[in-house]
Amino acid sequence: MRKIRVAHVITRLCRGGAQENTFQTVRLADRSRFDADLISGRTSGSEGSIEDRVREAGIEWIDEPALVRDVSPVRDLVALRRLTGLFRERCYDIVHTHTSKAGFLGRVAAARAGVPIVVHTPHGNIFDGYFSRPVTAVFTVLERYAARKTDRLIALTTRGVEEHLVQRIGRPGQWLPIFSGIDCSPYEGARENRERTRRDLGIGPDDLLVGTVGRLEPVKGFAYFVEAAHAIAYAAHNARFIIVGDGSLERRLRQQALNLGGSIRFLGHRDDVPDLMAAMDVFVLPSLNEGMGRVLLEAGAAGVPAVATAVGGVPDIVADGKTGLLVPPRDAAAIAKAVIDLAGDAERRARMGEAGRAFVVPDYSLETMVRQIESLYEKLAAEKGLDS
Repeated sequence: MRKIRVAHVITRLCRGGAQENTFQTVRLADRSRFDADLISGRTSGSEGSIEDRVREAGIEWIDEPALVRDVSPVRDLVALRRLTGLFRERCYDIVHTHTSKAGFLGRVAAARAGVPIVVHTPHGNIFDGYFSRPVTAVFTVLERYAARKTDRLIALTTRGVEEHLVQRIGRPGQWLPIFSGIDCSPYEGARENRERTRRDLGIGPDDLLVGTVGRLEPVKGFAYFVEAAHAIAYAAHNARFIIVGDGSLERRLRQQALNLGGSIRFLGHRDDVPDLMAAMDVFVLPSLNEGMGRVLLEAGAAGVPAVATAVGGVPDIVADGKTGLLVPPRDAAAIAKAVIDLAGDAERRARMGEAGRAFVVPDYSLETMVRQIESLYEKLAAEKGLDS
């Protein structure tokens, strides 16, 4: 039985759930069965990069500078030509594309190169929070076209499957849900270090720490978190707030938060997210669009209840009233009310946190995710007779 050659293609390696998912799928690949390469464009901007981690992991990483996030007709045609040539040269058995831009170019290139198996993971959708309606409509048509060149489509949740089928992207038989896993191992120690982390942050034993984590970009909805923080601080004088992450909106958010004074802190990018998550009393996800909300698994692993917007696959992760509270998107008042409801009931927060942890650990681990993806590869390889 020969090794199966797999190429994972993604536009960039910034810090984000899609990039982490792709990186870990390559890093944890069963090397006795799969030769897995990673192909991406160059990472730039304020969102940070995981390129150093990719190098340190010893992954075969192919840098394709023409592969860029924004629409660029000249570069896109160059990227399409180069990817087609690369797929032919390296004789990949499987091309697995990730996110919309790399997904479209990569799948068209794979079809031109005659790659036997094509898999795509959108890591969410482009239907809300990213573009204007006319642009979204164009991208939706392109997704329908690319789906016809795809053997299997992976959504992060069952709701993600349904959202794409409603838009007539792919056929039911093409889709399956495979979650985006996390490394659960750091969270046990983080929970044990909770009080020390809170002291290091200057959070007192009677303070209510409300936090959020993510890229400070419009689709993540952090302006609604800051707006809600004003109402929460008025109702709960012991409330303190942290925002973990960086991005293009940081300056605007800091300006919006000026009236909160020292009760809110912008921590920027941190490598100790498990510790910070475990130090929180309530985690808030204010996103306008999410494929799954991978950070919600991190909150669950930390034993922290979540207040999250009911978008995308989030309701498949947060059980409303059991592991957290769901609120409408773009509704700061609803976020504030949910946090205030939890603020006065420590026992309820504890119950929700433990229920969230029981949901996540160990079923949503990285290893389980990779096993499911590779099981799909094996099934497709058998269907195409690659080992015969």
